[in-house]
Amino acid sequence: MKVSELRQMTPKKLWAELKKRRRDKAVAKFHTVTGQNQDTSKIKKNKKAIAQINTVLREKQQAEKAA
Repeated sequence: MKVSELRQMTPKKLWAELKKRRRDKAVAKFHTVTGQNQDTSKIKKNKKAIAQINTVLREKQQAEKAA
């Protein structure tokens, strides 16, 4: 998901997406450790998406505070 798409989402949807990505990251990590999954890039992709969502949420909070 692109950052521009994230910026168009409401904070409620962003929190839901953040929760989903955190769960996906945990599941991917578990599957990698147990040997069920060979694709370790899923962990990195989810980690990056989590950081992007947190950044957008922080920007929205700062914008509300300034307004």
